[in-house]
Amino acid sequence: MKKLPIRKISAAILSAAMLLTLSPAFAEDAAQESYIHFAAYYDGSGALLDAKCIKGALSDPELDALVNIYEPESAESARVFEWTADLEPLNDVKEINIADADRSAVILHTNDMHGALVGSSSVIGSDSVAALKKLDDAVLADSGDATQGLALASQSKGEDVIKIMNAAGYDVMALGNHEFDFGLEQLSKLRGMADFPIISANTYAGGKPLCASDSTNGENVIIDKNGIKIGIFALTTRDTEVSTKPENLEGIEFKDEVETAKAQTEYLDKQGADVIIALAHMGVTDQGYCTSDKLAAAMEGTELDAIIDGHSHTVMNDKVGGITIAQTGTGSVNVGRMEIELDENNNVTISETMLSRAFFDNITPDPDTAKTITDVSAELNETLAKVIGVNQNTLWGGSIFNISGGTSIAESRVGETNFGSLICDAMIAEAENIAPDKYRDSSGKVSEPIVAIENGGGFRTSVPNGEFTIGSIINALPFSNTVRIKEITPATLFKALEGYLSSVTAQDKDTGFLTASYSGSFPQIGGMSLSYDPNKPEGEKITEIKLADGAELDKNDGETKLILTSNDYVIEQGEFKDVPLIAEGSGLTEAVIGYINTLTNNGEKPLAVPTTSGRITAGGDYSPKNYTAHITLLNADGLKDGDAVKFYIDGAEYPDAGVVKGGVLDITIPDGAHAVKLYPDQHEVYVNNYSGNGVLDVYGSLNLGYPQLEYSK
Repeated sequence: MKKLPIRKISAAILSAAMLLTLSPAFAEDAAQESYIHFAAYYDGSGALLDAKCIKGALSDPELDALVNIYEPESAESARVFEWTADLEPLNDVKEINIADADRSAVILHTNDMHGALVGSSSVIGSDSVAALKKLDDAVLADSGDATQGLALASQSKGEDVIKIMNAAGYDVMALGNHEFDFGLEQLSKLRGMADFPIISANTYAGGKPLCASDSTNGENVIIDKNGIKIGIFALTTRDTEVSTKPENLEGIEFKDEVETAKAQTEYLDKQGADVIIALAHMGVTDQGYCTSDKLAAAMEGTELDAIIDGHSHTVMNDKVGGITIAQTGTGSVNVGRMEIELDENNNVTISETMLSRAFFDNITPDPDTAKTITDVSAELNETLAKVIGVNQNTLWGGSIFNISGGTSIAESRVGETNFGSLICDAMIAEAENIAPDKYRDSSGKVSEPIVAIENGGGFRTSVPNGEFTIGSIINALPFSNTVRIKEITPATLFKALEGYLSSVTAQDKDTGFLTASYSGSFPQIGGMSLSYDPNKPEGEKITEIKLADGAELDKNDGETKLILTSNDYVIEQGEFKDVPLIAEGSGLTEAVIGYINTLTNNGEKPLAVPTTSGRITAGGDYSPKNYTAHITLLNADGLKDGDAVKFYIDGAEYPDAGVVKGGVLDITIPDGAHAVKLYPDQHEVYVNNYSGNGVLDVYGSLNLGYPQLEYSK
């Protein structure tokens, strides 16, 4: 922390009695600290104008930043003193000659929060950010994509996010591409709710700035902080044209970012701005549109001082063409602290610090913002607890524990699961909605085959059979991903899937059991099926890929067009990273919930997703065959060895009864993954000869245990 602006300080002596008289409101709180600081302000004749108590044991640099929490406009001099907790003079800390001092101010900034405003072990809560804003006497700005993402954002269509941002004291926000996700009418409502301007200088509707209103021109603001006029204009990437649903952009025009920035910089300079900042939702991932680093290079030599960025989810603190570019990543894992200094000649120095979650451990959250978060969260929890349907078959995902204290098997990281298939089908439905016209035939139907990939680590829990809630779906999809589509070829698809399947290294030729590293990149797929040989070398495992219509793909085909749909995490890595984006749709969670609502007619019909649909087949020397699975029976004291017990497989009553042996039910069932229960309304357990679930009690040093079901006569 460096100096805040103080006009002049001279040598003078101030008594403790005088300080107590002038600052009684601070004395009681100040006495809680081991020692405190006072700042005394004087006019040109040395007469005392006011005094300020500053709590805390502060180092000199911090003292320089905090000494001017308040300063009378007529003060020409000041001096800082240190006192003990009982307000006895301790020492004269320092004299600062403000006539020669730099002026400074702080901007705290966030970007791509995607609904992550509630603090946790990894998320910096907005109540902590609000507290730091007050300590720093800072401007608080956001670079967009705050109102879409986690349940906090999605369930209220961004309204709860705005409520919390209001409480936290945000001063300005740039319009991100995902602020359009709930439609223009909802965006207008959010802008009206906000106590701060949401702006974009290059986003137009009907020939005028989209965000213009009675209180803002919709393009820029000038904020006077500590005597420094900070001019801020916002830019929204033209990438928005393909990174939200097309119907949400009807009548919207995105003007050239560089030309807009030049015009805005010239305008703000003429308005007397000392510092000019671009609050940009542009990012640094080159998809054929202007990026922030390209903007900085184009603006070199202008009055633009810094770019506070968003969109690409990059952690960045860099300079391009002398212009600082800062971006904090995504999901509130960091907060940016940009310090602005002006010397006596108004030369600007920008310094940026990235504040991590650990930094805020010693920051007491702002109580008013914390209360807003508590109130909003309570309402949200009621919404998430509402039942939205009945699930006939458990949706299997994440890690599956057979016994308490045992070792879980991450089924979605070693083989196909029905939850993974459902997610892929939801992404295909979303792709059919958002594909541009050039990929459609005369009837409006998408003309190219659509294939989907979801990473096995992207969905973290199962949704048990029976009644389910919105919260159960959201909890399973915690990463606030979005659905994106790209045009690829079979050759690219083969190469990518070979890499994803490399985590499976062998298969037992007698049992089908797979040896794997359980990588989160193992693919769940849609719009296609594939067969592979786990025993083959990496890059040579896939034996066949067929599209949903039965057409077989050629791994050497670099010409045929396919549309790939996936989440933003998968589609921007590996073989797909440099492929241009076609379009971006809803958040993945919203797409899945919407698809479930379609399948169930908004909950009127049960959701029925088969435990497996044979999309991924692992087999080299192994031939599929029946196997014996084992279920530990609880409360089965009345059963004896040899007794038969009826059961259900994948929701259907199985014709052959299982046999009890030592309190364990042995059942012989068809090859592959299955859900098992004893009664129609019982929660299911999972068995799979490929993963060993229900087949192996112990694997190496791992205590797996057999799945457990409650028995009732």
